[in-house]
Amino acid sequence: MTDAAPVPVTILTGFLGAGKTTLLSRLLADPQGVRFGVLVNDFGEINIDADLVAETAADRVSLANGCVCCSIRDDLVAAVRSLLDAPAPPRHLLIEASGVSRPLAIADALDDEPRARLDGIFCVIDAAHFEGLGYADSELAMDQAFGADLALLNKADLVDAGTLERIDATLRAAMPRLRTVPTRHGDVPRALLFGPEPGPARDRGTCRDARCSDPSHRHDHAGGGDHHDHEHHAHDAEFESWSWSAHGPLRHAEFRAAVAALPPALLRAKGILDLDGRRAVFQLVGKRREIAFEGGPPPSESRLVAIARRGGLDAEAISAVLAPALNASVD
Repeated sequence: MTDAAPVPVTILTGFLGAGKTTLLSRLLADPQGVRFGVLVNDFGEINIDADLVAETAADRVSLANGCVCCSIRDDLVAAVRSLLDAPAPPRHLLIEASGVSRPLAIADALDDEPRARLDGIFCVIDAAHFEGLGYADSELAMDQAFGADLALLNKADLVDAGTLERIDATLRAAMPRLRTVPTRHGDVPRALLFGPEPGPARDRGTCRDARCSDPSHRHDHAGGGDHHDHEHHAHDAEFESWSWSAHGPLRHAEFRAAVAALPPALLRAKGILDLDGRRAVFQLVGKRREIAFEGGPPPSESRLVAIARRGGLDAEAISAVLAPALNASVD
């Protein structure tokens, strides 16, 4: 596996009872063909359908859907390596942090395993009880959120809009770049958690040409390929996406400067790009942006998909920000 791309890692953090396990259980119940490796402090708390369990061991549950769930006892890095060394290693790692742990320590530990790459940190916040936490608990809950890329305000159906606005204001007063997303019952679009697939633009009017001078781009539903349409429909009222493509290599420096200036309303973006004749992957998740070069030939066409809350995608603004990088493409 030394020549393969690093396995992406998603960290779920949040205070006790916020809904991390509910979110994780949703992913395991419907992995959509992805072989997950799951690391939790106590997988006994996860509600796994008995029909899914194929094999159990002292610290591991193998599931019939191909996922493996392991209990973290002492050494996180050793547990990650154990999964990656398996004959059939997972394609994606999910880590459910303890309700009293801080996510940045987990992210730092992953630096010791080059075969794993941090893909996103998501903090689940109990919107129904956040304002009632005591001082020490609220400080910990906020610290967990500050270490995350996105904060998921779960149980949003149990509070009014004013409560969500106050929680958002409290978090962003201390960290203005933090992005929040209201959720219900741990239901989060896969494209927000794992990034949209930057495949060919679909036939519902999404702009494909990055050099298009028409700012009135129509928006597609969040998520990418057609095989996830059933999920898009459930979130149509909340999210929308915008995609573009460009032919020919793009200059790395100009593209890096452009993505640093993308509008803050964007929650998630992913691109497979040709930068200076090299294959690169661009990821945006909440406040974090990353460009990583990969082995292999560059794509024949650079593609990117961005997701925001409905009404938050300003196509004209995105086009204006990206224009310098696109106009600087290599002949």
